[in-house]
Amino acid sequence: MRLRDLPLGSLRTFAVVADCGSITSAAETLGVTHSAVSKQVKLLERWLGQTLFVLEGRRLILTPFGDILSRKLGSALEDIAGACAYVQRQRERRTITVEAPATFAMYWLLPRVSAFRALEPQTDVWVSTRMTGQSPNFAGHDLVVLRGETAPTSKRLSERVFLFREDMAVLSSPKLLTRKPLSKPTDITSHALIESMTRPQDWQAWLKRAKVNDAIVAGGHRFDHLFVAIQAVKDGLGSLVAPQNLLQMAITSHELACPFPHLNFPGESYFAYFAGGSIDPAMKRFKDWLVRKAKA
Repeated sequence: MRLRDLPLGSLRTFAVVADCGSITSAAETLGVTHSAVSKQVKLLERWLGQTLFVLEGRRLILTPFGDILSRKLGSALEDIAGACAYVQRQRERRTITVEAPATFAMYWLLPRVSAFRALEPQTDVWVSTRMTGQSPNFAGHDLVVLRGETAPTSKRLSERVFLFREDMAVLSSPKLLTRKPLSKPTDITSHALIESMTRPQDWQAWLKRAKVNDAIVAGGHRFDHLFVAIQAVKDGLGSLVAPQNLLQMAITSHELACPFPHLNFPGESYFAYFAGGSIDPAMKRFKDWLVRKAKA
């Protein structure tokens, strides 16, 4: 049976009659006439092909089929009423939807979102991730974060805001540095070099910057995405060139270590793109907060 075929008005009336035990009481509850309630019940019985009530004295009694329908319908209507009440209670809330590159979302945005929620308890922030190579979904989000200078062409976008530029440096795990310290750049030759297929030139750029590009280095690991490579570094499998400012919270918590923080080079920039019509007061506060965090 298809949902569109259900006589919802008659079902609602039947549920009230079953609860009240009389058509008169149901009519008062619904604010309609006695005949209107009676008509709806008869329409439902005709549609079902079953009698739902029998009259005993002045009181309507549910038939076995009416009792089954009443119990199932009553439970469903209670669920619907509860859902409606919840949505109604949330009418003062605002939900901001954000799409961002997976690594940016995992290591920079999500660890900071709880701080915004503490400042703005009536605003929810829903984050979805995008893998390298996937097209951004401007139609489905209030804000989209992109890596790179090239601005997209979308009529839905109203504003572009610079967040920060990547500060590329070598990252290792504290436990690996305990076993194989890096006191000078050439010591990197003792580490397995981990890289991401989405950022294939990072090691070459750092080795050139550190003037160790002619050194022979140990074998390493290559992963399809940066966040997988970061996990491998945390596990002590080797070192990685990655944005130290993007991963600052992991460095502060000693999940990662940056042995040469000043031996760095600039990477790509991150920009936030805001959808047209989404700059309401809550959205403006989120934008201001995001920019403050990025500058910090």
